[in-house]
Amino acid sequence: MNTTKIKDIIKQNNGIITARQAAASDVDSWYLSNMVKKGELERVARGVYIDVQYGNYDELHFFQLKNKSCVYSYQTALYLHGLTDRIPFINEITVKQGYNCWRIKDKVVAHQVKKEWFALGITRVKTPMGNYVQAYDMERTMCDLVRDRKQQDAEIFAKAWQLYLSKGDKDIWNLRKYAKTLGVAQRVEEILEVLAHE
Repeated sequence: MNTTKIKDIIKQNNGIITARQAAASDVDSWYLSNMVKKGELERVARGVYIDVQYGNYDELHFFQLKNKSCVYSYQTALYLHGLTDRIPFINEITVKQGYNCWRIKDKVVAHQVKKEWFALGITRVKTPMGNYVQAYDMERTMCDLVRDRKQQDAEIFAKAWQLYLSKGDKDIWNLRKYAKTLGVAQRVEEILEVLAHE
């Protein structure tokens, strides 16, 4: 009965189950551990298990299951939105100012922002493996790149803007609103003006 419940959850979640999901279905975590011992599941992180038959080893998804306070941003957000073809060498996340990053500092590049800016533009995006993660939307990502321009690769920066402006689902009104909030309105307008005349 419990094994059936576990398999149903796995099926609904594209091969993944968490200890929290099992507990919500009144399944003791012992059953998950037992399935790991039998080779039916693989433990990929604390409280996160996969059925390897699904071939869904999704690093982006697993990291966020363990670190719910982190939002994918910068180069990782560009990649998730199809605004770059370069797979990030190391993923980038944003957290609220004051968040203790010691547990994740070797796994990702962490950016800290004012608490009042943190939630601006958070959206759900599908990873290449088909799982949903939290990331900043395209408009917030473009504004972050402008704020941090000196640290950005010039070629990736320019191409991201060209790709963004060619997207049918871009929202220039939101871009301007975010830019104003984040203090980069003038720089964003200058970029838009230059690209409009190319």
